[in-house]
Amino acid sequence: MSAFAQVLTSSILSPTLLTTSATVGADSTFDPVGYIQPGVAKWEARGGGIAIGYPSFTVSVRPPSKASRIYKVTGKLSVPVLEAISGANVAGLTPAQQKAYESTVVSEFMMHERSTAAERLIMLNLWLSLFATTITASDGTPSDLTASPLRTAVLNYERPF
Repeated sequence: MSAFAQVLTSSILSPTLLTTSATVGADSTFDPVGYIQPGVAKWEARGGGIAIGYPSFTVSVRPPSKASRIYKVTGKLSVPVLEAISGANVAGLTPAQQKAYESTVVSEFMMHERSTAAERLIMLNLWLSLFATTITASDGTPSDLTASPLRTAVLNYERPF
């Protein structure tokens, strides 16, 4: 995939994942911004209309070096939340929106240069499975998974012990 293609995402996914994507629509489109620094590509979901409130996604790939034979792939998603503007205005002007805070997730994948594409796919699928509670096979039969401590930690601030 080109680094400058749109990325479609869904914030409405349930904890049930399907092996086919025909039943889940995208509710966010991240448009390419470009390279914000060498080797770091950026996308923004500009649907909100207020630039400081755009969710953004960056991806970087660091190749192996003489000191380390590891590829490092980093993905970062940032979702800003804007302050609520009260009805007060000064001299007929409404104050400009301001960012209240930002929630961020960073995933780093470190893979030896000798790893195969199949090994990297297994790692990626295992990581993605930590967010699911049920996976529905292509025949429509659901299979329950053990609840992931990652999901409950994010949703409820629940400690994994």
